[in-house]
Amino acid sequence: MRPRPSPLLAALVCAAVGVPTAGLGQLAPAAHPQPLPAIQPVDGPLAITVVYPPADAVVGARDSSFLFGATGSGAARLTINGAPVEVAPDGAFLAWLPLPDDTVAVFHLAAERGTQRVSLDWRVRLPPRFVPPDQALWLDPGSLRPRGEMWAQSGEPIRVEARAAPGASVAVRLPDGRTFPLAPDTEPVATYGPFERRPGRLAAQATMRFVGTVPAVPLGAPLPPLTTASVPPDTLSASAGAAVLASRGADTLVAPLPLRVALVDRGALPVVILDDDTARTGRTRGTVVGAPSPHGTFNWFFAEGTPGALDGRVGGQVRVRLSRESLAWVSLADVASVLPAGTPPPETRVRLVRLTPRDSLVEARFGLEARVPFRVDEDERSITVRLYGAQSDLDFVQYGGTDSLVRRVTWAQPSADECTVTFELVSRVFGWRTRWDNSDLVFEIRRPPVIDRARPLAGRTIAVDPGHPPQGSTGPTGLREAEANLAVALALRELLIREGARVVMTRTTDSAIDLYERTSLAERANAEILVSIHNNAFPDGVNPFVNNGTSTYYFFPRAARLALLTQEALVGELGLGNLGAARGNFALVRTSWMPAILTEGAFLMIPEQENALRTPAFQEAFARGIALGIQAFLRGLTEPGP
Repeated sequence: MRPRPSPLLAALVCAAVGVPTAGLGQLAPAAHPQPLPAIQPVDGPLAITVVYPPADAVVGARDSSFLFGATGSGAARLTINGAPVEVAPDGAFLAWLPLPDDTVAVFHLAAERGTQRVSLDWRVRLPPRFVPPDQALWLDPGSLRPRGEMWAQSGEPIRVEARAAPGASVAVRLPDGRTFPLAPDTEPVATYGPFERRPGRLAAQATMRFVGTVPAVPLGAPLPPLTTASVPPDTLSASAGAAVLASRGADTLVAPLPLRVALVDRGALPVVILDDDTARTGRTRGTVVGAPSPHGTFNWFFAEGTPGALDGRVGGQVRVRLSRESLAWVSLADVASVLPAGTPPPETRVRLVRLTPRDSLVEARFGLEARVPFRVDEDERSITVRLYGAQSDLDFVQYGGTDSLVRRVTWAQPSADECTVTFELVSRVFGWRTRWDNSDLVFEIRRPPVIDRARPLAGRTIAVDPGHPPQGSTGPTGLREAEANLAVALALRELLIREGARVVMTRTTDSAIDLYERTSLAERANAEILVSIHNNAFPDGVNPFVNNGTSTYYFFPRAARLALLTQEALVGELGLGNLGAARGNFALVRTSWMPAILTEGAFLMIPEQENALRTPAFQEAFARGIALGIQAFLRGLTEPGP
């Protein structure tokens, strides 16, 4: 990530870097998990407050969802739509409620305390539910996919989906008269993610979804070049597009497929320059992220200034032709410029890799004829740089003398236009970053810190990020996540400083900081670990009473052990449910210069856990779990590996 000047962050670094002290030796785990503290009674004025969902918000659930808030008094008795709801001693409540088969739900909340009574009608909106028509043949036009604009290669398969009457024959008719059948979809109608709500609740039902592919041909009014941001509306008749047909016996229903397609000339692909800061704000991540599919999870990190040839587009996502076999999708907003027509796709020869040892890193400079897209993959003790549109001509790999980090450099040509260079290390991968220097790719491999096994935290630089603001969740009685996160972060800072660590805080006040300013701060401070502190909230439709707990996330493999060890320590300290450690596509853990994790300690929406997050004892237990995980991870760096 490129460094950018920021007076605010510079001030935060100066104010928030802890000075190491003598330390007290290794941290030790608590003998038992920190029990959730008792909720102190509150008996204020009787008043019903709903924190979530907001009034008239669309609740993204179908059969059940949650509602929480407070009554002002723990002595209140509360009902919602006539059903009793438990009220915590501080007046907080959390309810799991059925949703009506409608587009609007009105919850009648009634609270009483002695002779006092208050009530509130809370209205939310629900997504429309599809109800199959009561007839033998039907076709749902709203279900047709894809829709919008697409730029594709001639004949490229386009997946089409439709919902129609069970047992119908469904097909797509192209403007030239050809038809392509859609097959009944035999996959499960619904699946569940990590938050299982009702295991085994799926029931067999007649197939109503049909899927298939058609070859890409021009559909609808001609589209402008695929790098054009603004697309004029379609002015041609429906006959210029594709149509979906559903038939049964002599009856046929027809609906236009809401899709426009333009063909891209494979022999004249537009070549562009990628940059995630086209507006020059100075507040971006410094790399363009690529995914295997439109809006998919991130899989490539292209340094700013990387060229790419575009061969397709879906909506605001463009497809980069990396090589004959490899493709990546990036945002059209990350296209900084379009090179003149006739510019050939990026191509280079890899002639030299020169290593230069430095104090905290080894610099590997790739001598290239021109810039090309690339990807970095890491294993436990090796890093591979894959260059697309590249042929190896590596007569020399110059090690720059004997270095204690890079044991060996090897290269391969796995395909005609993809070249790989692998750096085998003597220790575990700790971090890396990339940048362009004219046509040379500069790849920096970070040295792991030298750890004192007896005092692993001593002398280490740890970046602590209290997640939010902006945004963040709010508990039933109004505790904001940003407040809770900061309280835990400040407790963690004290623990780490006491053990001899230097601590860099991304914020120490209730101030809003952009996501990428946070990681940029950690990089500029040369932090060796980054931990982002959060507390969780459920998506609509997930039962909070059976799915809550603690979780920890990482992105790059080097941080997997840190996440696992921290998760284990957090569960041991907090005693909440174990939702596990997982790879997560979060901005705060995508920095490549250091191991980085994001913790979700508790669920703020649950009254007992919101109350716990207000208490110093729970905050310190949360902080101790993180510190123990970091300590165990650093100690592990001193152990010989395979």
